[in-house]
Amino acid sequence: MHSLNSYLSPILDAIEQFLNGCSQCNEHQIITYLQEKKVAPFEQFSLADSQDLFSAHFLCMHALYHLKKHYRQTKQFALVIESVRIQRIALSTVMEVTDDSSTALERNDPLEEYYLNAKHYFDTQENEINEMIKSFWQRYFAQDNKQEALKVLGLPASADANMVKAQYLRLVQVHHPDKGGCAEMFNQIRQAKSVLDKTL
Repeated sequence: MHSLNSYLSPILDAIEQFLNGCSQCNEHQIITYLQEKKVAPFEQFSLADSQDLFSAHFLCMHALYHLKKHYRQTKQFALVIESVRIQRIALSTVMEVTDDSSTALERNDPLEEYYLNAKHYFDTQENEINEMIKSFWQRYFAQDNKQEALKVLGLPASADANMVKAQYLRLVQVHHPDKGGCAEMFNQIRQAKSVLDKTL
Protein backbone atom coordinates (compact mmCIF):
# COMPACT_ATOMS: atom_id res chain seq x y z
CA MET A 1 0.00 0.00 0.00
CA HIS A 2 1.40 3.34 -1.03
CA SER A 3 1.85 6.10 1.49
CA LEU A 4 0.02 9.32 0.63
CA ASN A 5 3.21 11.27 1.33
CA SER A 6 4.90 9.83 -1.77
CA TYR A 7 2.09 11.29 -3.91
CA LEU A 8 1.68 14.58 -2.09
CA SER A 9 4.59 16.68 -3.36
CA PRO A 10 3.69 16.58 -7.11
CA ILE A 11 -0.01 17.09 -6.26
CA LEU A 12 0.79 20.16 -4.14
CA ASP A 13 3.05 21.56 -6.88
CA ALA A 14 0.34 21.10 -9.51
CA ILE A 15 -2.39 22.67 -7.34
CA GLU A 16 -0.16 25.66 -6.60
CA GLN A 17 0.51 26.04 -10.33
CA PHE A 18 -3.25 25.94 -10.96
CA LEU A 19 -3.96 28.50 -8.21
CA ASN A 20 -1.31 30.82 -9.66
CA GLY A 21 -3.52 31.19 -12.72
CA CYS A 22 -6.91 30.90 -11.02
CA SER A 23 -7.10 32.06 -7.40
CA GLN A 24 -10.82 31.22 -7.10
CA CYS A 25 -12.21 27.94 -8.39
CA ASN A 26 -13.95 24.78 -7.24
CA GLU A 27 -12.78 21.28 -6.40
CA HIS A 28 -13.96 19.80 -9.71
CA GLN A 29 -11.82 22.27 -11.67
CA ILE A 30 -8.75 21.31 -9.64
CA ILE A 31 -9.36 17.56 -10.08
CA THR A 32 -9.92 18.04 -13.83
CA TYR A 33 -6.63 19.99 -14.03
CA LEU A 34 -4.76 17.24 -12.14
CA GLN A 35 -6.18 14.64 -14.53
CA GLU A 36 -5.28 16.70 -17.61
CA LYS A 37 -1.74 17.16 -16.29
CA LYS A 38 -1.56 13.38 -15.63
CA VAL A 39 -0.60 13.89 -12.00
CA ALA A 40 -0.51 10.48 -10.28
CA PRO A 41 -2.80 8.92 -9.24
CA PHE A 42 -5.50 11.29 -10.61
CA GLU A 43 -5.00 10.21 -14.21
CA GLN A 44 -6.14 6.69 -13.19
CA PHE A 45 -9.40 7.76 -11.53
CA SER A 46 -12.76 7.39 -13.28
CA LEU A 47 -15.05 9.95 -11.66
CA ALA A 48 -18.09 7.88 -12.70
CA ASP A 49 -16.99 5.22 -10.19
CA SER A 50 -17.94 6.08 -6.58
CA GLN A 51 -14.72 4.62 -5.08
CA ASP A 52 -12.55 6.55 -7.57
CA LEU A 53 -14.62 9.69 -7.05
CA PHE A 54 -14.08 9.46 -3.29
CA SER A 55 -10.34 8.80 -3.77
CA ALA A 56 -9.98 11.82 -6.08
CA HIS A 57 -12.04 13.99 -3.72
CA PHE A 58 -10.16 12.89 -0.59
CA LEU A 59 -6.70 13.28 -2.16
CA CYS A 60 -7.58 16.72 -3.52
CA MET A 61 -8.91 17.88 -0.14
CA HIS A 62 -6.00 16.25 1.69
CA ALA A 63 -3.58 18.23 -0.48
CA LEU A 64 -5.59 21.45 -0.13
CA TYR A 65 -5.59 21.25 3.66
CA HIS A 66 -1.84 20.58 3.65
CA LEU A 67 -1.46 23.65 1.45
CA LYS A 68 -3.68 25.67 3.80
CA LYS A 69 -1.49 24.59 6.74
CA HIS A 70 1.65 25.56 4.80
CA TYR A 71 0.17 28.97 3.94
CA ARG A 72 -0.75 29.51 7.61
CA GLN A 73 2.86 28.83 8.60
CA THR A 74 4.43 31.00 5.89
CA LYS A 75 1.84 33.80 6.34
CA GLN A 76 1.79 34.47 2.61
CA PHE A 77 -1.73 33.35 1.67
CA ALA A 78 -5.00 32.30 3.25
CA LEU A 79 -6.84 29.39 1.64
CA VAL A 80 -10.64 29.26 1.85
CA ILE A 81 -11.93 25.71 1.38
CA GLU A 82 -15.71 25.35 0.97
CA SER A 83 -17.92 22.78 -0.74
CA VAL A 84 -18.42 24.95 -3.83
CA ARG A 85 -15.49 27.36 -3.61
CA ILE A 86 -11.71 27.19 -3.20
CA GLN A 87 -10.08 30.61 -2.95
CA ARG A 88 -6.49 31.63 -2.33
CA ILE A 89 -6.14 35.14 -0.89
CA ALA A 90 -2.89 37.03 -0.43
CA LEU A 91 -2.69 37.98 3.25
CA SER A 92 -1.65 41.50 2.26
CA THR A 93 -5.12 41.99 0.74
CA VAL A 94 -7.22 40.29 3.44
CA MET A 95 -8.47 43.63 4.71
CA GLU A 96 -9.85 44.39 1.25
CA VAL A 97 -11.80 41.13 0.73
CA THR A 98 -15.56 40.77 1.08
CA ASP A 99 -17.32 39.95 4.34
CA ASP A 100 -17.94 36.39 3.08
CA SER A 101 -14.22 35.74 2.62
CA SER A 102 -13.31 37.33 5.96
CA THR A 103 -15.85 35.15 7.75
CA ALA A 104 -14.56 32.03 6.01
CA LEU A 105 -10.97 32.90 6.98
CA GLU A 106 -11.86 33.28 10.64
CA ARG A 107 -14.02 30.15 10.96
CA ASN A 108 -12.62 26.99 12.50
CA ASP A 109 -12.99 24.26 9.87
CA PRO A 110 -14.10 20.95 11.42
CA LEU A 111 -13.26 19.07 8.21
CA GLU A 112 -9.56 19.95 8.39
CA GLU A 113 -8.74 17.21 10.91
CA TYR A 114 -10.67 14.62 8.86
CA TYR A 115 -8.95 15.39 5.57
CA LEU A 116 -5.47 15.65 7.07
CA ASN A 117 -5.80 12.09 8.42
CA ALA A 118 -4.65 9.81 5.56
CA LYS A 119 -6.20 6.79 7.35
CA HIS A 120 -9.63 7.83 6.00
CA TYR A 121 -8.33 7.52 2.44
CA PHE A 122 -7.57 3.82 2.91
CA ASP A 123 -10.24 2.77 5.43
CA THR A 124 -13.46 4.33 4.11
CA GLN A 125 -15.85 1.61 2.85
CA GLU A 126 -18.10 1.76 -0.24
CA ASN A 127 -21.34 2.12 1.76
CA GLU A 128 -19.80 5.04 3.69
CA ILE A 129 -18.69 6.62 0.41
CA ASN A 130 -22.20 6.38 -1.05
CA GLU A 131 -23.66 7.94 2.12
CA MET A 132 -21.11 10.79 1.94
CA ILE A 133 -21.91 11.46 -1.73
CA LYS A 134 -25.64 11.56 -0.92
CA SER A 135 -24.99 13.88 2.04
CA PHE A 136 -22.83 16.17 -0.11
CA TRP A 137 -25.59 16.62 -2.71
CA GLN A 138 -28.14 17.33 0.03
CA ARG A 139 -25.85 20.04 1.44
CA TYR A 140 -25.10 21.35 -2.07
CA PHE A 141 -28.79 21.80 -2.92
CA ALA A 142 -29.49 23.22 0.56
CA GLN A 143 -26.79 25.84 -0.15
CA ASP A 144 -28.48 26.70 -3.47
CA ASN A 145 -31.83 27.04 -1.67
CA LYS A 146 -30.19 29.19 1.00
CA GLN A 147 -28.90 31.68 -1.57
CA GLU A 148 -32.35 31.92 -3.15
CA ALA A 149 -33.99 32.37 0.28
CA LEU A 150 -31.56 35.16 1.21
CA LYS A 151 -32.40 36.88 -2.08
CA VAL A 152 -36.15 36.69 -1.34
CA LEU A 153 -35.59 38.31 2.05
CA GLY A 154 -33.14 40.85 0.61
CA LEU A 155 -30.32 39.77 2.91
CA PRO A 156 -26.54 39.44 2.38
CA ALA A 157 -24.79 36.02 2.40
CA SER A 158 -23.28 36.93 5.79
CA ALA A 159 -26.73 37.23 7.44
CA ASP A 160 -27.11 35.42 10.76
CA ALA A 161 -30.24 34.00 12.44
CA ASN A 162 -31.05 37.28 14.23
CA MET A 163 -30.87 39.28 11.00
CA VAL A 164 -33.12 36.73 9.27
CA LYS A 165 -35.70 36.90 12.07
CA ALA A 166 -35.74 40.72 12.12
CA GLN A 167 -36.06 40.99 8.33
CA TYR A 168 -38.73 38.28 8.23
CA LEU A 169 -40.87 40.11 10.82
CA ARG A 170 -40.47 43.40 8.94
CA LEU A 171 -41.45 41.87 5.59
CA VAL A 172 -44.40 39.95 7.06
CA GLN A 173 -45.82 43.25 8.33
CA VAL A 174 -45.57 44.72 4.82
CA HIS A 175 -46.77 41.72 2.78
CA HIS A 176 -49.37 40.02 5.02
CA PRO A 177 -52.61 39.57 3.03
CA ASP A 178 -54.68 40.82 6.01
CA LYS A 179 -52.80 44.13 5.70
CA GLY A 180 -53.36 44.42 1.96
CA GLY A 181 -50.19 42.60 0.95
CA CYS A 182 -49.63 40.02 -1.80
CA ALA A 183 -50.43 36.43 -0.70
CA GLU A 184 -47.87 34.95 -3.13
CA MET A 185 -45.08 37.19 -1.85
CA PHE A 186 -46.12 36.43 1.74
CA ASN A 187 -45.80 32.67 1.04
CA GLN A 188 -42.38 33.15 -0.58
CA ILE A 189 -41.19 35.04 2.51
CA ARG A 190 -42.45 32.25 4.83
CA GLN A 191 -40.78 29.56 2.68
CA ALA A 192 -37.52 31.52 2.62
CA LYS A 193 -37.58 31.82 6.43
CA SER A 194 -38.22 28.06 6.71
CA VAL A 195 -35.20 27.27 4.47
CA LEU A 196 -32.92 29.61 6.41
CA ASP A 197 -34.05 28.20 9.76
CA LYS A 198 -32.64 24.83 8.60
CA THR A 199 -29.38 26.16 7.15
CA LEU A 200 -28.26 28.76 9.73
